[in-house]
Amino acid sequence: MVSQETAELIKWDQEHIMHPAWKIGQELMGVVFEKGHGVFIQDIDGKEYLDAGSQLVSNNLGHGRMEIIDAAIEQARKLQFATVFAGWTHKTIIKCAQKLAEVTPPGLDHFMFVSGGSESVELSVQLARVYWQIRGKKNCKIISLYNAYHGASIGSATLTGLSPEFWENIGPMAQDIIHIPNYYCYRCPFGLEYPTCSIQCAHFLEQTIKSEGAESVAAFLAEPIQGSGGCISPPPEYWPMVRKICTENNVLLIGDEVMSGFARSGKLFALQHWNVVPDIMAMAKGITGCYFPFGAVAVNDKVWEGLQGYRAHGFTWSGNPIGAAAAIAAIDIYVKEKVADNVAKVGQHLEERFEVEFAPLPCVGTLKGMGLLRSIEIVKDKATKALFHPSLNMLEKIKAKALDNGLFLRVGANRNIWISPPCIITIEEMDKLLDTLYSILANIGPNSIEV
Repeated sequence: MVSQETAELIKWDQEHIMHPAWKIGQELMGVVFEKGHGVFIQDIDGKEYLDAGSQLVSNNLGHGRMEIIDAAIEQARKLQFATVFAGWTHKTIIKCAQKLAEVTPPGLDHFMFVSGGSESVELSVQLARVYWQIRGKKNCKIISLYNAYHGASIGSATLTGLSPEFWENIGPMAQDIIHIPNYYCYRCPFGLEYPTCSIQCAHFLEQTIKSEGAESVAAFLAEPIQGSGGCISPPPEYWPMVRKICTENNVLLIGDEVMSGFARSGKLFALQHWNVVPDIMAMAKGITGCYFPFGAVAVNDKVWEGLQGYRAHGFTWSGNPIGAAAAIAAIDIYVKEKVADNVAKVGQHLEERFEVEFAPLPCVGTLKGMGLLRSIEIVKDKATKALFHPSLNMLEKIKAKALDNGLFLRVGANRNIWISPPCIITIEEMDKLLDTLYSILANIGPNSIEV
């Protein structure tokens, strides 16, 4: 039973506020959050929830990190806003770029700053196209993957390869975007099995570049680990093959590290698992621990030199000093506290418990992803990998049951339950998360959750 305050706030919200990824007019979840600390978030009625989804897989450093908060406040007292347009600059954005250059993959030390993930992807694509046009070439096609998520603006939504609902009613979409099958060994789009597949998902990229004409392709854009599509990690050969294909065909490689970046995978950036360095890299979310809307695009020397003389577009909030100060503080925490190492350790513990306890459950298909960018695929039939019928709303039932038991879950695509808590989570806190989730999944019947 919710309090009167909660009921009144939700009623007003439902009548006046549009929510992303939620149908207008649809009844809300019935919770109003107010506070957070560590890996926990609390509603206005005082109930606490373990944040198993880091909200949108974004609060990498958890809630209430005073180092970031104090840095933002101190900056706000000195300089709240200063433009970086038209040749102007300010000290904090320079210090932020210098700090970022210390941790980004080698060579990616030229930056432009934005306010979030969609902007960073849009800018990455713009820079790739401009790079070729300045050189007098017509390369403009961008290849991306099915099942990918790259943002919500017209351009980034077109690049997104998830279900058609991301494109419905907002067309016409951006032009010269090509989607190709993703890497997903559990449900291989080519109907093959790893490793006898010869990594057809990578070879298909090369075939597509050749069939389209390499001289027409500006870049290949992909997430190192597909995030919103279900935390899908590729076979180990995939990214080195893709890097080689792009280099040999003179196609730029754009790495979308918006979700996978900043320790989430067990490395500071996910492409480091395969020793791959993209030509352009998009960042946001964890760059400030999600304490401030902020993001960045990094380019290598080749792209930087190719862009000389270009008068870049921008956004009013590009290089915001408060966001830059928050990013400096967050990066310091990632490095000093070895957050990526903690992710690797807790992620390994998660894998071990999954194999012993979760994998045998009738409703569990597979554990996907790396580090703490993870999801469990829920199935109705393990043998056929058939999903529960959408009319059963099984994932929403699991989410609601988890909420009752003090666990904030992110679910989606009628199949995925994210296990992507803040990267600072301890093994003891992960055990609490897994114990709660196991008690729910162990009671899923063929058509319902048995209470």
